[in-house]
Amino acid sequence: MTALRNLITAACLCAAGIAPALAQGTTFTNGTFTAGDLTGWQSFGDVKAVNGRVRTTTASVLYDDDNLGSGNEGFMNESGTGAVDFGDPSTPTLAGIPVANFDLGGGFAYEGSAIRQNFTAFGGSALTVKFDWALSSADTAMPDFGFLAINNDVFKIVDTTSPVRSGNFLGTFVDAANTSWSWYQTSFTYQTTGNGAVSLALGVVDMGDTQYTSQMRFDNVSVSAVPEPQTYALMLAGLGFIGGIIRRRQKKAGAKWV
Repeated sequence: MTALRNLITAACLCAAGIAPALAQGTTFTNGTFTAGDLTGWQSFGDVKAVNGRVRTTTASVLYDDDNLGSGNEGFMNESGTGAVDFGDPSTPTLAGIPVANFDLGGGFAYEGSAIRQNFTAFGGSALTVKFDWALSSADTAMPDFGFLAINNDVFKIVDTTSPVRSGNFLGTFVDAANTSWSWYQTSFTYQTTGNGAVSLALGVVDMGDTQYTSQMRFDNVSVSAVPEPQTYALMLAGLGFIGGIIRRRQKKAGAKWV
């Protein structure tokens, strides 16, 4: 009976070790944008969900960004809303992020579009963010880039100087419609300060000028909390304690029948 009580105690300790791991998670939702659904996300600038994927662009609606000539204002604009103009004093942020945070790589960001979701993380010391992306651009002179931002910290995913971008459309609607999109996956781990509110933003910015359109597409966004090392240690300790008690019981049982 005493051995049984000890075994139950050990099981409880093990459960206490496992519980924090089971509690790892977030309130993040809707990473697949099913049926063009942006539920759970805020959008800023030119953003549109099409066929379960999100398109973000640097395109305006009032200007011919791509030098196609009169009548082509808003070329490559997807939503009917222009990209956020960073030079407008009334819009000092993109997705709540100060525009100066996008001045990466020695240049200045001029405009951009993004989606953002605010959620809560539980029990992890780090967040792992995974997503699929594709980039296409008509800008070969400036390093427009797609980005990931967590809690206003901006990280470049890819820019228009990279050979992995899908390709260029050459300045006609036919070229743009037939651009071949190559998709890639990124996994990113971000250290947090514990439980609490987290903001995640994905988008694209125009660097150096407002000329030429760049488009960044996203799909299959997932967020998971990574357990702290102490959690694993506690789980292993609990399992080891149970194993030790079982071995002692086996030894006692063997001695009884000798």
